[in-house]
Amino acid sequence: METVEEAKEAIRMFNGSEVGGRALRVNFPEVPRGGEREIMGPRIQSSYKGFIDSEHKIYAGNLGWRLTSEGLRDAFANQPGLLSAKVIYERETGKSRGFGFVSFESAENAEDALEAMNGVEVEGRPLRLNLAGERSYPPPAQENNTENNLESSELLSSIGA
Repeated sequence: METVEEAKEAIRMFNGSEVGGRALRVNFPEVPRGGEREIMGPRIQSSYKGFIDSEHKIYAGNLGWRLTSEGLRDAFANQPGLLSAKVIYERETGKSRGFGFVSFESAENAEDALEAMNGVEVEGRPLRLNLAGERSYPPPAQENNTENNLESSELLSSIGA
């Protein structure tokens, strides 16, 4: 928009309208362009400090861009065994990456919460939940030992001889 008045008119016209079965949310940004890191940096750091990690975690996807770690925790507040929740943010910009984790005291608590909360709308978006697995890293690359490995051309020539 070229003017504030045009932006306000666009917000009035399109906020709440439906496109593709989803309601649009149109508004002014909370953070001026380029200022995400300055505004969000302290919020991100404080939201990670209070996170209680557990081996019993749920991956929460399809999160609204404005949902905070506190908001995610509040969404799961009625679930037994809830320990903590955190939304994951981009390091460079401070913008939400649209997913997070919710930790629980036991595997049973995590599974029950997953069943109860999967698909529940939080800030207008249905949660997409899975049990979070441990990070797996690819196995180290095997070294090529040329003495023990025959190239395919050598193998073919030895078969034909």
